Amino acid sequence: SALTQFSCEAMGVSSLSPPALSLQRLQGEETHSKLPILFITTPGADPSQELEEFAKQYAQESCPSLKFHAISMGGGQNDDALRLIQEAAKNGDWVCLKNLHLVISWVPLLEKEIKSLEPHKDFRCWLTTEPHAKFPPILLETALKITYEAPPGVKKNMLRTLESWNENWFGMGNEIRSQVIFLCAHFHAIMQERRTYIPQGWTKFYEFSQSDLQSACETVSILVKAGDVAKQAGNGIGIDWATLIGVMELAIYGSRVDNEFDSKLVKEYLGMFFKSDTLDGPRKNANSAIQIPPFDIPGSTHMADFRARVEQLPDLDNPQSFGMAPNADRSLQRINSTKVIAMLRTLAAAGGSADGGGGGGNVDIKAWKAQLGPLFQLWDTVSKTQLSKVKSIEVRNVTPDDPPVVAFVLMDSMEAGKLGDRISNSLTTMQKVIAGTALSTPDIIAEAKFLIRSEVPPAWTATWPSAPEDATVFLQGLGKRIEALKGDWLKRITTRNALEQPVALSDFLRPDVFLNALRQQTARSLAVSIDSLHLVASFEQHLLSDASMSPLPVNVQGLILEGCSFDEAKRLLVEGQRNSPLTSVLPPLTVAWMARAAHPDRAVSSAKSAMSVSMPIYVALSRERLIGEVVLHTDSSRQRILNA
Repeated sequence: SALTQFSCEAMGVSSLSPPALSLQRLQGEETHSKLPILFITTPGADPSQELEEFAKQYAQESCPSLKFHAISMGGGQNDDALRLIQEAAKNGDWVCLKNLHLVISWVPLLEKEIKSLEPHKDFRCWLTTEPHAKFPPILLETALKITYEAPPGVKKNMLRTLESWNENWFGMGNEIRSQVIFLCAHFHAIMQERRTYIPQGWTKFYEFSQSDLQSACETVSILVKAGDVAKQAGNGIGIDWATLIGVMELAIYGSRVDNEFDSKLVKEYLGMFFKSDTLDGPRKNANSAIQIPPFDIPGSTHMADFRARVEQLPDLDNPQSFGMAPNADRSLQRINSTKVIAMLRTLAAAGGSADGGGGGGNVDIKAWKAQLGPLFQLWDTVSKTQLSKVKSIEVRNVTPDDPPVVAFVLMDSMEAGKLGDRISNSLTTMQKVIAGTALSTPDIIAEAKFLIRSEVPPAWTATWPSAPEDATVFLQGLGKRIEALKGDWLKRITTRNALEQPVALSDFLRPDVFLNALRQQTARSLAVSIDSLHLVASFEQHLLSDASMSPLPVNVQGLILEGCSFDEAKRLLVEGQRNSPLTSVLPPLTVAWMARAAHPDRAVSSAKSAMSVSMPIYVALSRERLIGEVVLHTDSSRQRILNA
């Protein structure tokens, strides 16, 4: 991307990706007993497991008396850590103190202790920390600093894993064990590298770590050994794939995932990786859009043979190699550009205010006029063009006789109006403070600092849980919702056919509550329990027109599709192309709550031989808040799962 190219040129480097870390080279060539080694890590990247494995290997090969000690800081072990360092320095052992960012105030004592040591020549002090603004500079100056991140790209990820493995450990046992352990490394790399494409790769950052890979490899070793014993007894079928998949889904990788659709993705990948056909290489998967693995797996126990296969992989990942949409990398560039712009805004705010737009120091109220002026003007425009139309409209109170959908609209309209009034009062007060006609208060100052950073004050989002994080988008979105709720929906609920007109979920502050209200009202109409209903969807409205089964069908418009395309002729979801738009607007989708027993199918379509897949509906492209899910027809359920 242009950002990457600019960064490389500005820094005078050919690539922003560092070479794979070699602990053996680090220990032997770049460190000594008096030089602490400080790993600066990112969330989800933990070198301690890799370091412990290397310590065991080094002890076996070069220093039999060496012992490795590790302590996770942050739980009151400060004195224990100092005693351990003193003993290890005397005996020539290795010490690893993890998570120093949790004990920032204690770090100067640690640095003083290390400086006073006269250690054994084999002693090494390994330290890990996440970046922290108040980390003592003295230790940073005296230590060998190493950034430890999940290596970018599947190729470098796998090479780093192979670099950390012992040749003898990898080769012990039969070929099946080495092959499946190699599959674990490939699977682990895929799990980690999909994080590059958040929120399309995963909805959030999951801390898949080296310990997960180790647990998977240990499980493989146990199952291979059990399979060999069973074969000798005459009743074995090789490795137990079902057990391996179950352990990795429920106890290792899947246990870190808390989103239903991310969990489905983990399960889908496990089914693709861990089966006998996979060991034959990509030829068995020639008809699939994704090849796992993308090369023939060697029938060998020698690590060099497997490393040679990894070297064949491209340096840069293709989204399609993950089973993702071909244009996912373009979506990633859009997201990264948005983040950079947000950071530049923060830096600009810091340069224009006495306290950097932060949380302390003197407040330069005179600078507020220039910094907050665009927001004042925006809200003034929203008030004159949108809010003025509905200013005189009063929202009545909810009564016990109101149907659930009517009660929801009334409550959402009332909350939107109150929020609009609160924001008007806050912005008006800020303008008075700038003009010198009102005194500033801690609350006003706090809100102004958030707005200067283009962020939304937390107090403004209490009644709008899915509110945008950007202040400009927030104000525009709120104005649109107030106008829609008070200007349109209050009129619609006075008629009997309020839901016959198209519904835009973006009209509401809480669209998920609207779907629940619709479900409750449908249950009353059908005289059934709420739990017996499920949401049925169709792009063909007439297929859900039977009032006896779906009394309240709703025609939802304005849904945005990302990760695939919609085929108008076939009326189903299909794979997009490299040059396809990053997002597209779906045609109106009719949804209705229906009794599960009377209508078990959740997708209704005239398309023949089409597969179905559950698709999530999120509030925004950031995929942080789930509204619900619909089942739609598609040409490939696997591809949709890998992109949901």
